[in-house]
Amino acid sequence: MVKLKKGWEVRILFILALGLAGTLASGNLMVGFIGLGIGIVAAVLERMIVKVPADKLVYITAGSTVGLIVGILLILVLKIGIHDESWKSYWSDLLVLIPVAFAYVFALVAVNKGRKLELISIEEESGPQWNMPVLVDLSAAVDGRVADLSLAGLLPGPFSIPLSVKHNIDEMQKGRNIVKRGRARRATETIQRLEESVGKSGGLMEYRDFGEGEREKHRMLEWLRKEKICLLTGDGDMADTAEREGIRVIRLSDVGPASREVVLPGDSFTVRIQKKGRTATQGVGFLSDGTMVVVDEAGDLLGKETQVTAHTTFRAKGGTMVFGKVAAEGSGENGQD
Repeated sequence: MVKLKKGWEVRILFILALGLAGTLASGNLMVGFIGLGIGIVAAVLERMIVKVPADKLVYITAGSTVGLIVGILLILVLKIGIHDESWKSYWSDLLVLIPVAFAYVFALVAVNKGRKLELISIEEESGPQWNMPVLVDLSAAVDGRVADLSLAGLLPGPFSIPLSVKHNIDEMQKGRNIVKRGRARRATETIQRLEESVGKSGGLMEYRDFGEGEREKHRMLEWLRKEKICLLTGDGDMADTAEREGIRVIRLSDVGPASREVVLPGDSFTVRIQKKGRTATQGVGFLSDGTMVVVDEAGDLLGKETQVTAHTTFRAKGGTMVFGKVAAEGSGENGQD
């Protein structure tokens, strides 16, 4: 069954009403078809005009109105200047085109001037918008980073949330467990921020009912696979199951390491030496994102902020380790803070 987009039911009724009115008013079926055609044209024009930003529409209307007035005045001047009646009758049809041309020119001029004066927004010219349909489960809602990713433009949506997530949040909020109530509050804030981000980007967020229990899991996985929707989750077991089903998965455990700042050999930065390394001459510190830094000749600098120059970076599955040495004085001016 073909599902109509929102709003088209009213347009179809309007088109049919015009056709019926034309037929009943004239008693001619052909007039009814003409009414249908007029209704279709009107619906298409309405869809086109709705997409035009309000500020731009105001300038187009004002410019075209001024153009029509100037064109009509010019017609009157030309008719007064033409004394030959035969010429008047010959040019009268062509003179009607002057207001139309002036309306077009003045509308374009008004829009261009409005843009130059920054009175008209140019967001509609930013290019085609990409989308990435994502299903957010309870673990991702509690985590909260999905809202940060959406606000940063990395996940534009549209987003879907299982209806059971909303029910689980309500149950946790009503319970006496302080930890669960805190998780529910965090999830609620995440959903609110997500609604705010998709509202700004023009995306959508909807709740979908997949049932309950194991049936919910199977129906959700089937829907994700069929509709080619990406699953965003912090649940490792759920992620493994979805990947075995051939579903695209974004693991929140991979988001943090992927967004960490990269330290390259030769970069200089400041780190606090917190403990000794494997040898007495080594000191160990940590960057703000948790990256471990092993510093040579820093064993006696415990508790001190030290300027370090990286000479080796080691990337492993568990994260990145940086090996460096105490920087010479003045070497950090061109390095990385």
